[in-house]
Parts: sequence; C-alpha cells; structure tokens
Amino acid sequence: MPPPPDVSGYRLPEAEAARIFETEILPVEFPADVNPPAADHPVAVLVVGQTGAGKTLLAPTILKQIASRQPAHFIADTYKTYHPEYTKLMLTSPNLASPATGYDARKWLAMAAKEAVNRKRNVLLESACRHPDDFCELAEIFREAGYFIWVFVLAVPEPLSRIGILTRFYEKKPEGQSRGLPVRLTPVKVHNDSYAGLLHAAKFLDEHKTSMHAMVVRRGNLIAYGLDSVEVKLERERRRPLNKEEMQTALDDIQRLSTHEDTAEQLTQIRELLKPLIDGSASTDDLPALRSLDSLGNWMES
Repeated sequence: MPPPPDVSGYRLPEAEAARIFETEILPVEFPADVNPPAADHPVAVLVVGQTGAGKTLLAPTILKQIASRQPAHFIADTYKTYHPEYTKLMLTSPNLASPATGYDARKWLAMAAKEAVNRKRNVLLESACRHPDDFCELAEIFREAGYFIWVFVLAVPEPLSRIGILTRFYEKKPEGQSRGLPVRLTPVKVHNDSYAGLLHAAKFLDEHKTSMHAMVVRRGNLIAYGLDSVEVKLERERRRPLNKEEMQTALDDIQRLSTHEDTAEQLTQIRELLKPLIDGSASTDDLPALRSLDSLGNWMES
C-alpha cells in the first residue's frame, strides 16, 4: 500500500487561519442575536462515535433536553468547509478533501471550544474521534474550566456504520449534509481510523470518570447500563447480536445499495462483518438489558 499523500502544504498560515476564525466562523457559531447570559454552572455535552454511527440522529434528542440552556452547537466535520481549498478539493480530489483540511478544521474547533469557555456558554459538540487526542484535548478544555461534562459514546457495530456511510451518500440522507456539508463518500480508512479512535477515547473517559459522566448508547437511543468501564461497554455493545428490527434494516439497506455497481466490494466486506451479528450463534442471555434514554427523564439532573 502506498504511503498517504503529503498534505502539509494545505496548512494555512497562522494569520490566515486566525482571520478565517474571526471573520467567518465566530459569526456562525456565536451569532450576535443569540447571546445568552454566562452560565453559572456551564455544561458541555460531547457526542462521539465513528463516522456513520449516527451522531447527527442522536443530537436532536440531546438538544431537546438542554434547549433551555441555549447551547452553542459545534459539529466537528463542518469546520473543514471553511478551508479555502475544501470546495475545490471536493470537486477535483475528494479523497484529499478531508486530510488536506483536517489540520486547520481541528484547530478551529478547539478555538471555538475555548471561545465558548470564555463566554461561559453551554455546549453540545459532535465529533467522530478519528484523531482521539483532539477529543481528549477538547474534553480537557471544558474540564479545566470547571464544566460539568456529559459524554455520549455511540456503540455501533462496524458493519452498521459502514452501511450508514453508504446510505447517506447514495441516498443523499439529510444527516450527511449538516450545515451545508456536501454529500460525500467517506473513505473506508477514515471510518476505520475513527472506529479505532473511539476505543482510545473510551480509555480516556475511564481515566477521568470522576470529572466526566459517560453514557454508552446504541442506535435507537438505547443506553448500556452497568458498572463496567466505558471501554468494556463499548466493545460489548459493538459485538451484541442485532435484534430483528436492526437486522431487517441492515439487510434492506444492503439490498437497496446493491443496485449501485460501485458498492459491490464494500458490500461484500460488510456482509462478512455482519455474519457474527446475525447468524444466531451468539446468545444475548448474559448481556445486560438496555434502557431507553427517554426513560431516564431529565438525565442531566440524575
């Protein structure tokens, strides 16, 4: 396999990156007509999961719970679009668009987090954890500022998030177009990096469990309960056999996607990944029961 292309030449000069943040990003993330008073006890809610896991579908449920706090809502992926070369790369070299603009995008996201801290704003932040050290840095920004931190870790089996990436591209799902993001087909390597990076984030959360409240959540807003570590819960839920509804949804998605000739190789891989989750060989009898997030009521006060 050839080495990845050198994209360091796309990194913006410090002055240019700062100008874009001040003139383009700040007015969007902190609009002048939305200026809530500083929070006495600010809260940061972080939603993390690999690409295609369903962060955008979980976010509205969380926003509903914290709407009265008027949180700033940061979506990590959208920061790439502020890079001057992003649109051109999406048209000419789409596989380069993310790695070429990612360095500055991650820097801008950290700057936005620090700005929120300066304003004592409540925050909802969505991140894929492809670069887990960046997630840890973001969490530390809020922790060091005395924020109460909730982290929702999406425990989604690998084949389901792979399917999620394909369906949002080929079926142009709205969740793939947050805040004007172009419809894009995320490379498998990016997915795999974020899938692995989430375990790193889980270990970090276990090391900081006294200052960060973490919930492991499956699709459908189902919470994995128990005294196990975040890392153990994440790995266990990724291996949990699919229920009938999940299985049928996955098979229906694969059937529709198979009409696109260029999905053949990926769908072959996905079918293999699905086998241990749907073949009936694994029992769920010894697995902890799941609880609906809605059943917790005001989880932020629990």
